[in-house]
Amino acid sequence: MISFLKKYQAIPYGFAVLYIIVQGLVYVDFIRIDSKEILFNLIGFIFWGLVVSMIMHALLFHRKKKVFYVMILGWVGALLGFVLGRLLDYKVLGVSCIFLFFIISSYILWSWYVQQYQNKKGLNFLKERKLILIKLASLSVVFIIMFFIDDYMGVPDNPITFVLLTLFWLGVFYVLVPKFFQKYRFLILGLYGILFAFFILFITLIRSRTHEENLDVFILFLFPLPLFIILWIYDQWKWFKNLKADKAKAELALLKQQVNPHFFFNTLNNLYGLAKQKSDQTPDLILKLSEIMRYVIYKGKENEVKIEEEIEYLENYIELQKIRHHEKVAITFTKNIQCENVTITPLLFIILLENAFKHGVDSMIYNAFVDVNLTVLNHQIRFEVSNNFDLSEDSNGSKGIGLENLKKRLEIIYAKDYVFNIVTEGNIYKASLLLNI
Repeated sequence: MISFLKKYQAIPYGFAVLYIIVQGLVYVDFIRIDSKEILFNLIGFIFWGLVVSMIMHALLFHRKKKVFYVMILGWVGALLGFVLGRLLDYKVLGVSCIFLFFIISSYILWSWYVQQYQNKKGLNFLKERKLILIKLASLSVVFIIMFFIDDYMGVPDNPITFVLLTLFWLGVFYVLVPKFFQKYRFLILGLYGILFAFFILFITLIRSRTHEENLDVFILFLFPLPLFIILWIYDQWKWFKNLKADKAKAELALLKQQVNPHFFFNTLNNLYGLAKQKSDQTPDLILKLSEIMRYVIYKGKENEVKIEEEIEYLENYIELQKIRHHEKVAITFTKNIQCENVTITPLLFIILLENAFKHGVDSMIYNAFVDVNLTVLNHQIRFEVSNNFDLSEDSNGSKGIGLENLKKRLEIIYAKDYVFNIVTEGNIYKASLLLNI
């Protein structure tokens, strides 16, 4: 229980701080709470309590640093300055302090994020982005000057102030997320244009307005902010998903490239053995190897091929092995295809078949066998290879890059839609692969 409270200590702190802030805002008549709206007040308190708790969590992250006390003093000073500005009816002071409060809160969250998840020091990160900071500082000065002018003019609901305020937030968007702003510029500009038109219509038609109505109009201009934040988060999520997909494709392409040399290395070794023996079957072997190479080069780079094409490729490989081994090995290939138009990722099965010969047949002098079974039924493909091997040889099919390559490709392409098993019983080795299609 104690460890739980330590881990989530920011939550009670956050709600306690929010309660104090709310009481202060009610005291200076910045907000008014209707005691009849129990559900609305409860939902609002929970939402903003979690927001403040997140800021408190980020703040406590810095508690062992000197900047921690600067953050607290700035935070408290901004809140007290806002309250004082309201009590003295000095709008410029109040607005400047609430703006400062927003900046400090943003920095607390940002500094925690870059240190916790990007392993960077906040001050070094700021130095790297000096130009952005200068732009934001310039916008902040414009923001404060705008309220000085508004206070000096003394025009209620000054349209110029609202225009400048809107331009300020658009400037912040443009500086912080230029690519996002460029991508959604028509949506952002259009939405704020509609809100400004609504504001002009509102102050023109409704001359006499209550405090709540004025506050609602002000809050209306803040409405797009959470919408844009959600849209930005969605964009980042989509970018991250695409990045993962691109990484998987790149890794898969690399793994496919590893299949070809691995296979041809073994096959050329076989060809070398026959050529050294001056076998009459060498030309047939070269022809089969040519057909296999054509498939690997042209079909191997595709995402999917017809199951019939993959079967023909496996049969060519088996024929090649029959030529090489003469009558030394008994090879069977059983097929049971009960689904039409089935496609599959190329070059998956060849690794298991290769291992059966490399680690099984090649270790046997007599009575070697390889049984291959391929079944396509009920949206499933089952491929099984059984072979015997010499127990005195350390050849169990688990060595080399082949099987590791196969496992990585299966994880990338089929995720959880496959089952891969290897079983050894005595001198019998059996590999099975089940794919859900």
